[in-house]
Amino acid sequence: PDVLSTVSKDLYVLRRAAEVFQGLVERFAPQQKTNYVALLNEWAIGFYTELDFNNEASNQRRLRDFLMEKEIDGVTVPKVYDELCTRRLLVSEWIDGIKLSQCSEDEIAELTPIAQEAFLTQLFEVGFFHADPHPGNLLRLDTPTPEGHKLALIDCGLMASIDSRDRDNMISAVIHLANKDYASLVDDFILLKILPPDSDRAAIIPLMDKALSPYVKGGGAKRYEEEVRRLYGMEEGTDMQAQVGGFQAMTQDALTVLNDIPFSIPPYFAILGRAIVTLEGVALTGNPNYGIIMESYPFIARKLLREDRPEIQQALQEVLFDRSGTDSDTDGTTRDLKLSRLLALLNNAAGAVATQDGAAFVDLDAVPKDGISFADGLKFLLSNKAESLRNLLESEVDSIVDILSRQIFRKGVSEATVALTPPRPPSIPFLGDIFPPSPKLDEIPLPLLLPTDVNGGGLSSPPTVNLMTIKELTDTIAPKLEQGDELYALALSDAAKEFFGEEVAEFVLGEGVFSVKSVELLLGAIRSGALGRVDLLSNDV
Repeated sequence: PDVLSTVSKDLYVLRRAAEVFQGLVERFAPQQKTNYVALLNEWAIGFYTELDFNNEASNQRRLRDFLMEKEIDGVTVPKVYDELCTRRLLVSEWIDGIKLSQCSEDEIAELTPIAQEAFLTQLFEVGFFHADPHPGNLLRLDTPTPEGHKLALIDCGLMASIDSRDRDNMISAVIHLANKDYASLVDDFILLKILPPDSDRAAIIPLMDKALSPYVKGGGAKRYEEEVRRLYGMEEGTDMQAQVGGFQAMTQDALTVLNDIPFSIPPYFAILGRAIVTLEGVALTGNPNYGIIMESYPFIARKLLREDRPEIQQALQEVLFDRSGTDSDTDGTTRDLKLSRLLALLNNAAGAVATQDGAAFVDLDAVPKDGISFADGLKFLLSNKAESLRNLLESEVDSIVDILSRQIFRKGVSEATVALTPPRPPSIPFLGDIFPPSPKLDEIPLPLLLPTDVNGGGLSSPPTVNLMTIKELTDTIAPKLEQGDELYALALSDAAKEFFGEEVAEFVLGEGVFSVKSVELLLGAIRSGALGRVDLLSNDV
């Protein structure tokens, strides 16, 4: 009955203690920028809102509505009866089930992906998330609902909101973490107000690499500890001197972080961090190798491929393009599409993530061995789940068609020239090669009927007959590929091999253009209608 008074007294004492502690930090560790009073205020707001059941009813109704709107499978939220609710009374639908804390490890492992999808949707899609997802607030239903839901989320008293800008920055941070792009990750942390704009990047990036690289490898907290020990030479079985040296190095890095890096913890991170740690702790019960950041990457990949907002398009470009390629970008730099990353991203979005020693492991330059088939990949690419990717690739298709057509045409002409060139006459004994060599067909001038372009005004004049060699005609129609184009063609061939097989990869490289297999491939494409799909990447598919 007196819980409001008791909580208020406790928070008052904590607030005064936080003010004292804040003063000590500002005096003796001014490089630390965390506002501990603001952190406590954020916690206090959560405590007070949890005591208002009208607020909880509103949260519960909102959470139930958007989970249904987003069509999240497997998770339900009890219906609220608003007409019966008051500030001190909450009336909602009865749920028959048991707490996740009372479930077996296998049951928790089965329900973890469902809970994870619901949480990531709340965090990244809506920006309104359940901040207390401990095992007691997650119920495994005794019987699935008619809609197929197996898990229920209860106790919506503590919810938190994150604006769209911070959500985009967090998505960017996950991408850069998966890509091990720590320089860009520093920019993300600055935007998230974890680091100040004048941060010492030279000092931060190496420490960030040491702290986060073990986590990128996946495996949860236990494997993270093992990897940190290995990183500092402190594995079990090493001699005492190595153990001491590793501990000293780790201590020095910790002191550098505390004394030299002015990081801060934004107030909203307090509740978000608690929710993430709580949910990951539940998941680790069912899977000791679990790591929520890496496990969330398929969700991020789907979001990248689906949404067409400028912020998401920019993040997608950072994943797919290498800023040292051949295509001019808007800022004057160059970029090149990395086909291996496109295939990896499609597989990640479809849920196929590589593993390392049983743990999720994101490698943007490697395609998972048990990835999706070409048919499934193409179906995904043409669905509304990949609208953002299709829009981004539309400008790339012209470049791909140009490079492949030039390569196939040039090698096809070369192959035909070799096949049609008559063999060299045999040598006559004692007389040697008295016959002239076979003519080079590609260097013989031939009368060719060519179109005429009058003053750049188009093909309005009748064609004319010109003398031109096959080599000159080939160089005019299909100019020789530059080195960067040839490397891109090899990447396209590797992608074709990954999805279509060896025969298509050889055709993409221009090998065996006039072979029976190539003709069969071409006829198959014509029969399937693939060559007639001029709108393959349009939104009208």
